[in-house]
Amino acid sequence: SGSGVRELWRNRDFAILWSGEAMSELGSVMTMLVLPLIGYAITGSTAQAGLATTGVLLGGVVAGLPAGVLVDRWARHRVLLGASLAGAILYGSLAAAALANHLTLAHLVVAGFLGGAAESFFAPATSAAIRKIVPREQLPVAFSQLQARHHAAQLAGSPLGGALYAVSRGLPFLVDAVSYSVVALAVTRIRTPLPAPERDAEARGFLAEVREGLGFVWREPVIRAIMLWGGAINFSVGLVLVTVTLRLVRVGVHPIAIGAVDAIAVAAALVGAMVAPWILSRVRTGAMTIATGLLLAVVVVPIAWTNNVVVIGVLLAVGFFLLPANNSGISAYFVFVVPDRLQGRVNSASGFIANGVVPVAPVLAGVLIAVAGGRTATLIGAGFVALSLLPLVLSPAVRGLG
Repeated sequence: SGSGVRELWRNRDFAILWSGEAMSELGSVMTMLVLPLIGYAITGSTAQAGLATTGVLLGGVVAGLPAGVLVDRWARHRVLLGASLAGAILYGSLAAAALANHLTLAHLVVAGFLGGAAESFFAPATSAAIRKIVPREQLPVAFSQLQARHHAAQLAGSPLGGALYAVSRGLPFLVDAVSYSVVALAVTRIRTPLPAPERDAEARGFLAEVREGLGFVWREPVIRAIMLWGGAINFSVGLVLVTVTLRLVRVGVHPIAIGAVDAIAVAAALVGAMVAPWILSRVRTGAMTIATGLLLAVVVVPIAWTNNVVVIGVLLAVGFFLLPANNSGISAYFVFVVPDRLQGRVNSASGFIANGVVPVAPVLAGVLIAVAGGRTATLIGAGFVALSLLPLVLSPAVRGLG
């Protein structure tokens, strides 16, 4: 509701955290847009163009589970500060190399991998911090505002990234480095204590704590089904989006126009985020999750037959509209049911399952385009999107989730 949103925004620490990370998301969106463009410019190969994006995603997957354990051991404000400073250094190095015309594919992939690893600390640390900063009854609204921030950054970041790339390859990386510095400054202004959570008296080894987080996810039927769907849908949509980007690059579409595809789709997601509190109060989360998956499966198929950026953007807009409400409901549910001492590990374990195969998507997209062509590659992605629905429709726990 509107009153709930207004009350939330009176929370100073939430406003500071939201604003700082908004800048970081803006920079990250620009970086993810230009990575395959720069990869293609360096190599001239669609198969290699996705390697840098894969590096970022793989870094997040490899570091995800250890990050969850460390977030549950360390003070959360230190985690957020350290991760943001690491991002500033890594993307600053890419900006310097690109502006000096010395950027190589190896540098791009390595920095992307390490940047993805640093980014893997943000989600569990932010989720745990929100639990401390925001009253329990305001958590669904808080997560809807995080979704709004995410999509607002995507809306502005994609065309801005394309425009900056058209001026100079290094500019999007420079802005991303500055954005991470803004997050670091914002974290130092938060007054709410964000200490390390209390741990059990019984000492556990590192691997035992990783298994504890994975075990919690797997024992909870709702979380397990949603994360299996998340892994399948994230891989499938990632495959479709990179395929579309590389298709448009090959036919000579301007980078600003490619960014406009994302902008059109994200505008719908931003509207969806704005009405998410209203949707969450009226639609069961389980039903909404299934509806979100169905909608995405339907809209991807016709994308295979067009290179028109407006048509592609509109189709993606329809598919993305329910995602913010869906993600907000799921995130709030997770925070409700997961104990504080497990927040980092369960968040990272969920992310590991949801994103474990995503790094394969950019490379597979490039290979499929090279071997079978853009249309067939897109249709294969559509088939994966449809198959991703199986964990949801086969789970009574998800279908009954209120």
